[in-house]
Amino acid sequence: KLIATLNSIANYKRKGRDDLGVEIVRSARDVMRAVEPAGRAVSSRAAARVLAGDVIASYTALRGYFRKVKNCIEHVDPHLCNNEGLVARLVDYEETWEIGARYILDAPMLDAICDLVCQVHEAQRVAPELTAMIQDCDVELFMVLPRLVVLCFLADPRAKRAALVRSLLPHRFWPTSPDAALGRLGPELERLSLSFRQAASLLSSSLSSTDSTTAETCQAAVWEELVRQAVNGERASGAPKEAQRVARDLVHSIETWSLELQRH
Repeated sequence: KLIATLNSIANYKRKGRDDLGVEIVRSARDVMRAVEPAGRAVSSRAAARVLAGDVIASYTALRGYFRKVKNCIEHVDPHLCNNEGLVARLVDYEETWEIGARYILDAPMLDAICDLVCQVHEAQRVAPELTAMIQDCDVELFMVLPRLVVLCFLADPRAKRAALVRSLLPHRFWPTSPDAALGRLGPELERLSLSFRQAASLLSSSLSSTDSTTAETCQAAVWEELVRQAVNGERASGAPKEAQRVARDLVHSIETWSLELQRH
């Protein structure tokens, strides 16, 4: 409560919220204490731990500032917004608090973020160029990531990742549904989902015709070709020409959706 009051008075660089409840910090600590299953190369909860760590770090820094100035309170400007150290820590805490409120407190949303981060790690294995984009913060990354989000969603609209798409594009879902957690796809999104399934079927036929593969292997090959097209665009992937064409056409068809995601 005291931090929220201080923030409303001194934090002139952001919103100066007065509702910064401590429940976010408690939830962040719970995330950090959660035991992660062993034996995975990439933690399925790595993203959750990063978000939670940011909340805890900003809260700890703010408390550290209070401890530092309590013995030299005469040096604190009565006009609290003039204390640069205080303002900087309040700005950081309010920002991480808002992110925590959106993603950490909302369990389905946190699961969606973690799910998508795992998918991006897998995409890096399939298309190593994505790793370079992330490391360099390449401008192209901000075109590629929304494509991957849309593709991941279409691959399984009932998966955890759907919560993120629904939060960003609520107008693309029916407002009421027997499944309140995910919602039923709106007509445009339903048509896009149908196009994805048709393209995946064509891709499967094209890729399986070149080799005697199992259904599971073929499904993996379909997904990898889609990921390569989403990341590399027109560049050749090594797949049969027909498979490249089908994947390229599908990726082109989702471009307007990825642009819509960027705007939100």
